[in-house]
Amino acid sequence: MAAEDTQVAVAAPEEDLSQENLTGASCGKGPDAVSGCPGATPCGEGADTEAGGTPGVGASEAAAASGVAGTAGTDGGVSVGAPDASGAGEAAGEGRGAVEARQAEPTPEERELAENNALADVFDDVRRQSSDSQLVVPSRWVELGLVPGHMTSDEFEMLVYEHLEDYRRDHKDEIAAEKAERARKASSIRSATRAVGVPPKIPNRRLKQIEEDEKAAAKKAAREASEAGTAASASGADETTASAGESAAPDAAITLGGAVDAAAPSGVLASSEVAAESASSVRAEAMDVFAPHASEAASAAPAEPSKDGAASGDDPFADLKLPEGYKLVELEGEYVLVPDEDAAPVKKEIHCEHIVTLVGQHSYYLYDSDLMTKSYAHWAFLAAEDNPLATFVDCVREDGRVYPRPFAAEDLANPPFHMSKSKVEDTWAELQKSGEYPDIERCEASNGDVYFFSTLYMDRTFAESLAEYRSVERLSNV
Repeated sequence: MAAEDTQVAVAAPEEDLSQENLTGASCGKGPDAVSGCPGATPCGEGADTEAGGTPGVGASEAAAASGVAGTAGTDGGVSVGAPDASGAGEAAGEGRGAVEARQAEPTPEERELAENNALADVFDDVRRQSSDSQLVVPSRWVELGLVPGHMTSDEFEMLVYEHLEDYRRDHKDEIAAEKAERARKASSIRSATRAVGVPPKIPNRRLKQIEEDEKAAAKKAAREASEAGTAASASGADETTASAGESAAPDAAITLGGAVDAAAPSGVLASSEVAAESASSVRAEAMDVFAPHASEAASAAPAEPSKDGAASGDDPFADLKLPEGYKLVELEGEYVLVPDEDAAPVKKEIHCEHIVTLVGQHSYYLYDSDLMTKSYAHWAFLAAEDNPLATFVDCVREDGRVYPRPFAAEDLANPPFHMSKSKVEDTWAELQKSGEYPDIERCEASNGDVYFFSTLYMDRTFAESLAEYRSVERLSNV
């Protein structure tokens, strides 16, 4: 073939080299007069070669020359290289991975179940942390692995917040009634409004009434006991007379019949049967109260023991109702309740009735109002926000408004603040320098204890009186 004919197979740079446009050149060989690739059967479908006529050799050559582009052809022509086989393998692997990902993607029902159980676990953890006087932040859920696999941490954080908002909206009447009841109870507690002194002794009228009731009950019991003793002595005399008459009957039987009747008198037998029946009924009632299934087990036929000592009848735990998702496993001779990995997922109940959120500058915090007071949660929130000045002012004003009383500097060393004396003094100096809180003032007791108070709720005389009582007078009266 002439050189100019060979050049026809050379692809120009601007020529389309897509898979659809590659014909005979796709085998990696330049077309020649012998093979006749342009007019032959497509590669890999029985195309024969000059050497041996083996079917599919063109395909094997393409595989052998994978990744090699621009292989030298006849008369120095350059043919188009075959596609890289490794690239094709990677593409196939990516396709399989996509299929597996689609197969592993949870269904809408599985998503809903996972989100429901995750919410239940989150609120259970909030209750546990509240009982330990700790607030919960959303970053904790990632550490505990509570975020569902199909959600990001931010998506789950918004899901928790939206669930709580929806619950408050749907139960706003119940929440309002509960708040009103708590406010009513709090209003019945009186606080001091003047300088404190030692109050007079108040007689405990309730205790006196209890003592009088106990004395009256003791007199009544003694009277009933004496009456019962008189009746018992009278009945004892009657029984003595009756027993004397009954004892003659066996003697008569011996004299007339010549044999002794071993049976007890009919009156005695009847009384013993009544006592036995009464005792058995008492035992049966006790068994029904303390072991509801004991009477049923006693009435059933006893199971024959097997060789290993276990009952060969029904399962001894047949009447035991196990919690969903758990099973009994025998470990070292004892049965232990463990999670059942083969059990179907169980939908947990969500309890968020008393979960409260506190929104801060960078995050929000959760706690259970039944396990942590509102005041302590507020203090923990201020400590978590790490703003010592705002914490200092808020604590001083709150003590003056609620009780009222001055705020002791040493109280800032307690949880959740953990502020040292130097930190308190630095905060006080910063507060004075800012000039934004002119109502906050300082006073000291005679022993040197430092207090802070707000002039919005008390004057200096009242604050100093309360400070002196707490630090000096109260301790001397103990």
